[in-house]
Amino acid sequence: MWVNFFGIDVLAMNSIKILKSLSLKNDFNPLLKLAIPLIITTVVQSSVNFLGNIFLAQISEQAFAAGALVSWLFFTLINLLFGTFNAINILVAHKFGEKDHRGISLVLRDGLVLALLLIIPTFLLLWTISSIFSLLGQKPELIALATPYLHALAWGLLPKFILMVLFEFLIGLGHTRVSMIFNLASIPLYIFFSYVLIFGKLGFPELGVAGAGWGMTVSDWIAAAVLCIYLTCSQSYSTYVKSIFTWSTPFYLWEIVKLGFPIGLMFTIEVGFFFAMALFMAVISVTSVAANQIVMQYFGPLIDILLALAQAMTVRMGHHLGANQPEIAERTSYAGIVLSAGIMIIIACFYWFCPGVLIGADFNLQDPHNAEIIYLAKQFLFIAAFFQILEAIRIPLFGSLRGLKDTRFSLFTSIISFWGIALPIGYLLSFWFKIGGSGFWLGLVMGTICSVPLLYGRFKQKMHVKMTAIIIEEST
Repeated sequence: MWVNFFGIDVLAMNSIKILKSLSLKNDFNPLLKLAIPLIITTVVQSSVNFLGNIFLAQISEQAFAAGALVSWLFFTLINLLFGTFNAINILVAHKFGEKDHRGISLVLRDGLVLALLLIIPTFLLLWTISSIFSLLGQKPELIALATPYLHALAWGLLPKFILMVLFEFLIGLGHTRVSMIFNLASIPLYIFFSYVLIFGKLGFPELGVAGAGWGMTVSDWIAAAVLCIYLTCSQSYSTYVKSIFTWSTPFYLWEIVKLGFPIGLMFTIEVGFFFAMALFMAVISVTSVAANQIVMQYFGPLIDILLALAQAMTVRMGHHLGANQPEIAERTSYAGIVLSAGIMIIIACFYWFCPGVLIGADFNLQDPHNAEIIYLAKQFLFIAAFFQILEAIRIPLFGSLRGLKDTRFSLFTSIISFWGIALPIGYLLSFWFKIGGSGFWLGLVMGTICSVPLLYGRFKQKMHVKMTAIIIEEST
């Protein structure tokens, strides 16, 4: 009865049949064709942010700290907005499957309208953010460095939002390689302008910390202009772009917000949890913070890979659901879970059997002064491996539900699993039962164990409803 209640029927004959019938040619290759460009883009962008921090570290420790403060706030905000714009690729993918080209144009139009509506409040937030930093107890000298950085970023919000919308449009069409090429081409621009504006090279003014913000703003303006020109001139996209000036019904603005806001809020809630966990680690000990950071430097990029794969699943499912092919959409979900779990099981083996290789990238394993941090890092890595395997099921299921236009349920499970289960259990284990920082990683494992069956049950329910609706539609 418990199994049926949560919808866990993985061992049921239908699920086993689907898993056994998955093929490299028909299921895995098409998904990888969409996913690999997204994964490459994600990994390279992460490394670029790392390079930006290196530039600031060469100025001073305070400059580096101010950059970290801005990154935490700005990219948390961007995560919320990026998640909201994610709805564009969901709607475009369904319209593409339906061969509704006019509908695609109208979704693109309303996505750009939403971007314009969000510019003013976001600009004002970045421009007046210093007061929030003061309330958070940040030092005045850090606020003085961070404020011009944020002001510089504020002037780049328009091109950044336009780029987000256009990339989501391309991804929804399944043209992830085009999105990847433009993303990768913009990275050298960011590195160049950040470097010359931070340090005042090649005749440019030396702007210090603010130069990092202006580097991103200038590169975003150039990238947005080039991408707009390309889409307007390309025969493949010009029809969509020209039609955005057609102010006719239907309007998709509310549907974008309704689908996208839960995604953005979910991203923000999950990022917020790891920020809270880092604060608790600092209460436990400085060594726990350092050991946790070792794990997070590997965990973050790996989760980004899973999210990219989940986004590819969303698009492929949208294409097939729009074309009334729910069986292929369901197979895509299973294929994505198998791929994700396979990747994370391999990574988990490194966590379990070769932790020293990972820890050694940051600390000398032979130095006795590092004995405690190495011991803690091994503990955290051991538990984190189980969490990442579970995430390799949870995140693809989230992508599957997103493909079915169901985003609120995933938000609900994230709130429950991270803040309702993982945080209180982690706190109890760490502080009441005195097992230290490992308690929070155990809490994450327990929270995810609870959320996976809920997501799987919801997925099976929504697939059943979709298949039934198609059967009824075809019969009439």
